[in-house]
Amino acid sequence: MSVPHPGGDPNANLYAQLKRDVLDRVPQITAVEYVPDDIEAKQLRAVFDPNLLVPPTGPDSPELTVKWYRQDPHDWFRINYTDPNTGFHAGWHQDEDHPDFGRAHFQYTAADKKGRWCITFEHETPSLILWEIVEERLEDVRPTYRE
Repeated sequence: MSVPHPGGDPNANLYAQLKRDVLDRVPQITAVEYVPDDIEAKQLRAVFDPNLLVPPTGPDSPELTVKWYRQDPHDWFRINYTDPNTGFHAGWHQDEDHPDFGRAHFQYTAADKKGRWCITFEHETPSLILWEIVEERLEDVRPTYRE
């Protein structure tokens, strides 16, 4: 069961900031959209060009989804990467779904493999956490678990 987050959508400004400061600056990302739209914005979806990833993954575009709620004492978020070409899925979550792993955890599935472990982030600012995931961790994790 996920940690409760506030009702409504307090995320419009945060999503605009994450889009502008992080996702729009990643050269492998070809499109970023608010889901379901920019007025209701319950999450962000970034679409990668599979040919710009190293190694390339195939004809279909991998996606990164960001769902983030600001709250005290710690933000609740789920950042998920899915590649339809390889079946690889990775998630960076800060919630209470797996208390045995602490506040934040990483999980992945690839073919018949899966794993989950606790993680810590160098920063606490949402934009810097997202940069850390996209620039460092996704670049290290994706090729490692590619089937």
